[in-house]
Formats: sequence, structure tokens, C-alpha cells
Amino acid sequence: MGWERRGDNLYYYRKRREGDHVVSEYVGRGEAAELSADLDMLVKAWREAQREAWTQKQAEITAVDQMLDEVEGVIRTLTSAYLLAAGYHTHKGQWRRRRKSE
Repeated sequence: MGWERRGDNLYYYRKRREGDHVVSEYVGRGEAAELSADLDMLVKAWREAQREAWTQKQAEITAVDQMLDEVEGVIRTLTSAYLLAAGYHTHKGQWRRRRKSE
């Protein structure tokens, strides 16, 4: 998006992508074009703020997921230690009580 000089005048063009091509859309010149350019800048800033907020939220979610993975690992280790101490063993992924030898 931007202003283009044609001769002695400035004209505002809005650029957009259609497939592989960039299309220039004539907006105008003068005060109406300046207002349109200001609006486009505000929309661009708002979109960037939304993108940054999304990125920050995703980073927070990733951090929480990592903490939960660590807590899960500690819980699994403590559970295994407790069950082993209580006389259990694993058989095909299941905890079973050891048979008493007679």
C-alpha cells in the first residue's frame, strides 16, 4: 500500500494479492485518499497487535504444556517407586501384585 507519484501528483494505491499476482487498486488522491491511507494503517496496526497477542498466547500454552509434561513425569516416577516398594511389578504394561512364594 502506498503513495505513487505520477507526474506532479500523488495518488494512493491499495495493493492486494490475487493468487500469484499483486493487483493495484486505485483509491484516489487528496484528503479522501489520506483518510483511506490512515484507515489502512490503523487496520494494519490492529492486525499486527492481534498477531502478537496470538503468538504470546501460543507461547504461554506451550510453557504450560511443558510444565504439565514435567509434572506427569514426576508423578509417574513416584507412582512406580511406590508400587515397586509395595511389592508390585509390571506385566505387559499393567501393574500386578507379585505372587507370594510358598
